Amino acid sequence: MSRDVLTVGSTMRIPLLYRSEYSQWIERFVNYLEEQTDGEAMINSIKNVSIAGTTSTEQPPLKDKSMWSDQEKRIQKIDRLARSLLIQGLSNDIYSIIDSNKTAKDLWDALARHMLGSEYGEQDRKARNMMRF
Repeated sequence: MSRDVLTVGSTMRIPLLYRSEYSQWIERFVNYLEEQTDGEAMINSIKNVSIAGTTSTEQPPLKDKSMWSDQEKRIQKIDRLARSLLIQGLSNDIYSIIDSNKTAKDLWDALARHMLGSEYGEQDRKARNMMRF
């Protein structure tokens, strides 16, 4: 299937990450999330929030799931959905490198570290610089 076909109607389909197109994929993926129910909350989950409303640098609360408030349950559900959608946009070879991350934010950050620190991230940066001229 052509890459062009995958990007048309990107609100209908989760955009797939191609190794050399990470920066474009981020924009397409965030646009995709914006069109989903609870899209802003999912974007917040991947960019700012880790477990149960804590930032990724804080320790998550050690609380039994049966004791979670409705808000904590909602945040967990949104995080699981955001993580699931994120995983679906990754190829198996990329996912297998970062699959140990349990929250959407941690997975998002690991993906950024991997893509920006890899040879593919370097190709992406070079391509962006070439397009500026």
